[in-house]
Amino acid sequence: MVNYRPMRWTDVDAICEEFDRTWGQCSPACADPDASMLLSRHFTLHYLEPATRGEIAEADDGTFLGVTLSRVDGQPVLFPGTTGELARVNTALAATGLGAAVLRDTEHWHQVEIELEDAIGINGRTQGEVELFLVSAAARGHGVGGTLWRNQMAYFAGHGVDRYYLHTDSSCDIGFYEHQGLDREAERFAKDHPEDAPDGGESTMDDIFIYAGSPVRAVAE
Repeated sequence: MVNYRPMRWTDVDAICEEFDRTWGQCSPACADPDASMLLSRHFTLHYLEPATRGEIAEADDGTFLGVTLSRVDGQPVLFPGTTGELARVNTALAATGLGAAVLRDTEHWHQVEIELEDAIGINGRTQGEVELFLVSAAARGHGVGGTLWRNQMAYFAGHGVDRYYLHTDSSCDIGFYEHQGLDREAERFAKDHPEDAPDGGESTMDDIFIYAGSPVRAVAE
């Protein structure tokens, strides 16, 4: 049986561990397990920092199965202390050569996402954002992701969100969002941006996309 409940701060470690299992291999930090986990913690806290809602899916024995983090305009953030914890993690990353390098690349990634948002004015046309949607490999194919998604859409619809958006990239299952009826609002292909690797090395950037949709339509489907 799968249980769905509001996120607690004590869930952060489990989310970080699953984030690392899912996407840790996508970064050069994977060469060092400690750096990889710190980077996964950075990403988790980055998505949690503005979040106003978090839902956890877990098995009866407490095993983590999935999470959604989201933001609705005008709602209070879940954990105000996230900003301080994120700063601590960034300091720890910056203390090593590898950590500093992956943090620099990651901050570039975040800046690119902001530039994409600004280019299409997405924040002026939406009231909510899905910050993180993560389902453990063990739970995929068992309806966990679908339930988390439907719960998230019902929350958006119940809080006056007419349209929401999310960031995703080529390391994710983009087809899921298209199946849900979301529209691709922006795209940035890594091959078109050699400046992502200014030292002449190989860029670690994926293709990046912004999708947007209506929660009412998603719930109806």
